[in-house]
Amino acid sequence: MASPVAPIVNHRPPPPLTTLTDELLEEIFLRLPTPTDLARACTACASFRRIITDRSFLRRFRAIHPPPLLGFAAFDGLHHAQPPHPSAPLARALADAADFSFSFVPTESPPWYPRDIRQGRVLLMSTPDWYDSLDFHDLTALPLAVCDPLCRRYVLLPEVPNEITVELRHLTDFGFFLAPTAEDEDDTSFRVICTASNETGLFAIVFSSITAKWQIIASSSWSSLGTAPPSASHGFIYFSYAGGCFYFTVPWRDKLLVLDALRMEFSIVNKVPSGYLTRDHGLPSIVMGAKGSPLMVFFGGHNEDGSTELLHVFKLNDCESSNQWQLEKIIPLPRQSRHYTLGAAEEFVFLFGIPNDLNSLPETEYLSLNITTSELKKVCGIEYEFFGVRPYFGFPLSLSKPCI
Repeated sequence: MASPVAPIVNHRPPPPLTTLTDELLEEIFLRLPTPTDLARACTACASFRRIITDRSFLRRFRAIHPPPLLGFAAFDGLHHAQPPHPSAPLARALADAADFSFSFVPTESPPWYPRDIRQGRVLLMSTPDWYDSLDFHDLTALPLAVCDPLCRRYVLLPEVPNEITVELRHLTDFGFFLAPTAEDEDDTSFRVICTASNETGLFAIVFSSITAKWQIIASSSWSSLGTAPPSASHGFIYFSYAGGCFYFTVPWRDKLLVLDALRMEFSIVNKVPSGYLTRDHGLPSIVMGAKGSPLMVFFGGHNEDGSTELLHVFKLNDCESSNQWQLEKIIPLPRQSRHYTLGAAEEFVFLFGIPNDLNSLPETEYLSLNITTSELKKVCGIEYEFFGVRPYFGFPLSLSKPCI
């Protein structure tokens, strides 16, 4: 009887898996849903960390995934997001690692306080007592610095040269803020914009960290903007920032001044929603809508029973018409508190709420409202009310690079 034939066994190893190139890994990492997920991947191995911490990759990721709100900076430090806010763990780590007392920045009295925050940088101003009155005329007398509170780096800005103030003559109504970093700029370079005006027009005086100098970068006459000088001053102190533009809603109450910080151009929107220019509605905030168009947000008063505040959201029409703004939606706010606006950035309006029953909550609630989703979240609670806070957005510490 013939013996059975043994089966033929293929002992050759399986073909190797295709090696994932850096380019493929980048595309995978870009699709991770949150910065926290990316931070976890960064700790997996050295090759992942090399790809993820590369500046060009982080720029791509940040363009797709905006950094989360981590808290509010005030003159007494950072008030970080608290549970159950989803950013609370990241915010706690930031508060532990960074120095928002700015003790590493040398100063003479009085101390520094945050004037503007953008892309991890903080613009600091050390103001003399007379600044509080908002009645100052010497542009060269304001100490300024830009710092990175996480990496504890800083740059003390030089005074605005006398020849600039002499050339422009009788400047007043100064505002200072950080310009956004353009895609083709180095991540550690920055610009500080000073806006000012006189009887003839508007000016943008810009400090560049590359040249270490102040220069007049943009100017527009009132006539070219189609308007006259405002009767009131101090308009450049109050602004909203969205989509690379700064929006000033005062000192006019019927116009909106826009400064495109990338093109360095001034423009004016001449008409705001009619019927919303009364004191009851307060000053509007400008945010960026889901489609990249600016939205104007007003307090719209109360319901008939006086219990619930409303926010009225308007969008700017694309076409010229007798009324350039149209009502987009109305967002109700919770009944148990009275709300006040703190400012706006990108698609968020920031509020604080004082409870109607002062015994019900020991703290004032600081809130963020996403205009696109109408989602209202408590960021933190503070024992007192601040009207001057600056929102701080950031990434996990492992993804944070020096910005100065």
